Parts: sequence; C-alpha cells; structure tokens
Amino acid sequence: MSETQTQEPQVAGRITDGQFRLLSAMPALSDCRYPEVRDTIPADVYIDPARYEAEVRRIFRAGPTIAAPSALLSGPGTFHQLTLAGMPVLLTRNKAGEVKAFANVCRHRGMKLCTVEGTQKAPRLVCPYHAWTYNLDGALIGLPRSETFPGLSKADLGLLELPCVEAGGLIWVGLDADNAPDFSGVTGELAQDLDALEMGGAYLYDYATFPVKANWKLVMDSMLDSYHVTRLHKDSLAQFSVDSENQIDRIGLHIRNAAHRSNFDPALVSRSHDEMRRMMVFSYIGFPNGIIVVSPGYISLGVVRPIAVDESAVDYYMLATEKPETEKAEGRLRRSMELMARVFGEEDYWAAAMCHEGIASGAIKEVNLGGMEVQIRMFQDAVSERLAEA
Repeated sequence: MSETQTQEPQVAGRITDGQFRLLSAMPALSDCRYPEVRDTIPADVYIDPARYEAEVRRIFRAGPTIAAPSALLSGPGTFHQLTLAGMPVLLTRNKAGEVKAFANVCRHRGMKLCTVEGTQKAPRLVCPYHAWTYNLDGALIGLPRSETFPGLSKADLGLLELPCVEAGGLIWVGLDADNAPDFSGVTGELAQDLDALEMGGAYLYDYATFPVKANWKLVMDSMLDSYHVTRLHKDSLAQFSVDSENQIDRIGLHIRNAAHRSNFDPALVSRSHDEMRRMMVFSYIGFPNGIIVVSPGYISLGVVRPIAVDESAVDYYMLATEKPETEKAEGRLRRSMELMARVFGEEDYWAAAMCHEGIASGAIKEVNLGGMEVQIRMFQDAVSERLAEA
C-alpha cells in the first residue's frame, strides 16, 4: 500500500493490513524454503570517500532522517543534542508538547549552544560562551550587555530551525533549513505500522551510544540479513532464534520484515500484536538510518549516525510498553538491555568494523550475497535510488 492512500485510523496493539499480510504468508517452520540467490555489490561503495560525501549531501542532508525516538523527549520542557551527518542538532519539546529541531549553534559566534550529553529539562538554553539565552521554541530571549550590540533585534537572531516531524514514535528531521524534505513517506503506512507496535506511547527504559569504525552502510547491513543470526550470535541471541524464511516487502524506501520464532504456528496468526510478538519478529529499516526490532517485552531501536567514510555511531534505545513497576519487571528489562548491548555492541557492530577493515584492505572487489541476505540488496538499491534522484 502506498503511503498516500487513505487508511483507517490505526488502533494500538492491533496489527495493520500490511503486517497481517506478511504474517499470513509465513509458512510453518517445517515448510520453510530459503531463497536461492547469487548477488554481488561492489566493495568500493563502502569505502569511496566521494560516494560517502554524496550520500551525506543527497540522502542525509536532503531527505527525512531519523534523529531519535519520541520517548527521548518524555515531556514538555525537555531537550537533547546530537550530531547527525555533520550537523549539530538540538531537539526540544516545548511547553505545548510539540517537538522542534534546531541547528545547535548559537547565533552570536557559532558556539554549540548545548554541549551536555543526555536529555535535559529546563525552560531555557544558555550558551556557555557568552550566555545568550533562548527558549525551547528557539527564540532569543536575552543577552548580556545588549547595549554593546546597537540595533540588534532579538527577533532576527533566533536559532536556525530545521524541518521536523514526529510520526510513528520517531522524530524525523531535515538537515537543510532552507529546503524541507518530503515527509509524506514517513507519516503514512510506515507510521501506522509503528503506531500498531505502540512505539508512540513507549517508555524509554535505557539507551547507549556505540562508536563503530565502519561505514554507515556496513552498520545497516549488519542488521539486514537473517543468515548471521544463529551463527554470529551463537552464544547470545541464537537461543531465541531460528533460521527463518523471512517475509519482506518495502514501504517506499523503508523495509518491513517478518521472521519466525521457534514456536511460530501459522494456525495461530491473529491481528493482536501482543500475541504475535511472542511467536514472530517484526523488524523495520526506517530509511536511511533506523533499525527497529520487536521483541516480546521491548522494542530495540538503533539510529545510525555517519561520522566519516570509515566511522559511525549508533544510538541504541530500548523501548518498553510501560515503565516497570516491580523489581522483577525492572530486572527483566535490565537483563535484556545487557544482552542487547552485547549482541549489538560486541557482535553486530564488531562484525561491521571487521568487514570495513577487510574491504578497505583492497583484498576483495565485491561482496557476495545469498538468499538470506536479500534485504541488503533492497537497502543498497534504496541508497542508489536516492543518489540518482538528487
């Protein structure tokens, strides 16, 4: 279904038509037939500096990019700073509860306005250099010794606002203040799917940032195949996983995937998300830089931030249905957070870094893909489509 088609309002906890279609196509594990595919991708797409600069300019700076989950700004009067594709970004939730995005740059001398890590709560932002002060709507509301700036109008020197949309429990930004991207591809079917997963009302249990010495696409690729799950994660995640004949489709440039758990039974497929997440896994690639994986007790969100052709950072967020109210519930989420930090940080992202090192050596001219890695081709094709459009 196209994002532009009219759909009924989504009911949280009840899967969408698109999700149900994938589930209905999933065979019993005993009937799985794995695709037989031979494919290759040129190795230099991961290490060519000119291509990397084009991706930053034509994809991250020109289109909607995921900055963070909505739950990161848990209430009015909160703000958070990050750097996304070279742009210092400041996210705020104002008194009215609206999310806004700004260049995190003071209009006085270009100082980063907010330098504190983590989400903060305060009614205003004060530049640490000369104490120019802004409210959470970006307006300049005060500066010391204003008489030394004759003719200055505070109304003309508010923070540079970036286009921003909150949809499906995600905060999407445009990194070009003068050219708002087309947000229609993130506010339609994709947002409805994520609303069905209850991401919009999720509780942010914990988050961490992982530095990765790898091209951003290799980080994305590390989450795009079912081939590695029971192998790379043999001592961690494999206990919960099986090789699966994944059901995959695209929502515009985004990828939607349904995979089996070991207890999957096609006779029990229903429209209840709570029931389905116990026997299957929904995962999404929110183009260009979001990785969403649904587990029975939480949702994992990875936001990939390119830093250089050979360097990335991944913000990992664990989103729970609600704040744990008991010691047992908190302990369960804490153990899950520790597991996922190992699975992603020490396994997936480690593998991405080792792949980058191997490819950068020049030892191979192409990477090979098989039938359980077709999502990598889908993602790389989406990247190429965006580069060709610009």
